[in-house]
Amino acid sequence: MEEQALDAFVAAAGDVHRIEDGARLARALVACAERGRTAWPGVVVSDAAFARFLADRVPDGGDPAVALQRMRCEDLYLACACARSAAGAVEAFERAIMPAVPKAVARIDADGAFVDEITSTVRVKLLVGTGDRPPRIERYLGRGPLTAFAQVVALRAAQSAKRRVGREDPVDRDTLLDVPLRGDDPELARLRDEIREPFRAAFRAALADLSVRDRNVLRLYLVEEVASETLARMYGVHRATVARWIASARDAVHAGTRKRLMKELRLGRSSFDSLVGHLASQLDVSLATFLSEGDDPPEGD
Repeated sequence: MEEQALDAFVAAAGDVHRIEDGARLARALVACAERGRTAWPGVVVSDAAFARFLADRVPDGGDPAVALQRMRCEDLYLACACARSAAGAVEAFERAIMPAVPKAVARIDADGAFVDEITSTVRVKLLVGTGDRPPRIERYLGRGPLTAFAQVVALRAAQSAKRRVGREDPVDRDTLLDVPLRGDDPELARLRDEIREPFRAAFRAALADLSVRDRNVLRLYLVEEVASETLARMYGVHRATVARWIASARDAVHAGTRKRLMKELRLGRSSFDSLVGHLASQLDVSLATFLSEGDDPPEGD
């Protein structure tokens, strides 16, 4: 299995990755697939098929075996299974991922009929595709949670729908860019009002620290739904380079937000770590919200 996975990865990646330890990479690929199968029992994708899927998403510029350790193998496995119409994949996606979509749509308009309509549209966008566009699930790069990726698609679809029918109300982006905490944690829920403004300020400052290119790439990928292979052609680079740019930009915003919040907030270590973990899980949603409508944060120094 390891040899087949490695051969499939190398064939799909071409010469974009410098593989110094093939045996180590082969073990990492099979381990990643095993994590996926454990997370989604009954959803079966071959090691070779999954390795080919991963080859397009592992960032360049480093050891791919190390990069795999930072990627969400379980979510990537489900995305791969859905993209390839594997048995049980859609059912697993409906059960585990789709419940997050109506919550994202409701941030734009909580009307029940609107939420139901956009949720149905998003389901088609993600799993079937529209027109000549393939399913959006194929654009998932595995850096943030798959639920957050689905929510980003939902936010974009909801905003577009309101514009099309000419009934878009002014949206307070400060409200949308709220502290993305789950409501089922009483301790963190208690902190919501206390950290709202520090979070917004820290997030804006961290985003402003990015280069213009990185902000543009994030906007095109997260908001305008430009596929990573299209971005690669636009910038004259390999898709794996775009994956690295997106991963590095996300990591920089997360690290910058975390650093500023640590200085601003005076919380116990466990509370702070829980808070940062929640913020990281919803980072793409916050990025898509702030980068929407083509607005940039103030330039950093």
